[in-house]
Amino acid sequence: MDPNSAAAWRDFYIGMVGAGASLTGLTFVAIALDPRQIERTPLLRLRAASAVWCFVSVMFIGVAVLTPRPFAALAAGIVGVGGLAGAVHLSVRTIRQRVFRQPHPGATVFRAVGNILGFVLAGVGGFSLIDVEQGWVFATLALACVIMLSSGIFASWLLVLQIGVPAGDRAGG
Repeated sequence: MDPNSAAAWRDFYIGMVGAGASLTGLTFVAIALDPRQIERTPLLRLRAASAVWCFVSVMFIGVAVLTPRPFAALAAGIVGVGGLAGAVHLSVRTIRQRVFRQPHPGATVFRAVGNILGFVLAGVGGFSLIDVEQGWVFATLALACVIMLSSGIFASWLLVLQIGVPAGDRAGG
């Protein structure tokens, strides 16, 4: 099978959609364990939102790749816009936090750069998928999925570890 064709990547992206959907559901279960604590705690809100957005992004990338032509161009455009918008949003938030010393609990530059890279790759891959069906586009989107899954799993793990922990005992990192 030609690695430059969408058919060669089909199984991978079916797995990504399933993983993103499953992990989104599990994150909602974790949020349901103590929604009031998450609502009151900026760090937990940040981790919950980060996990959900990473997992939902993975689902959207997978759906865009699996969508048949001619509708694939619309789905790829949505992924492109969403990816670049997410990268801009995270960049502004990180710059505001570091340069202007505004509080942004639980975020490190390393984690922010990883998330920004994932969203940039999704944006570039999404816009490229509109017009080009080559292996490098599918590989770029696959790398974006792996980065986002890793980031989302890490954020949701930290969220689950801190749900139910009294505020005085909670670590800030």
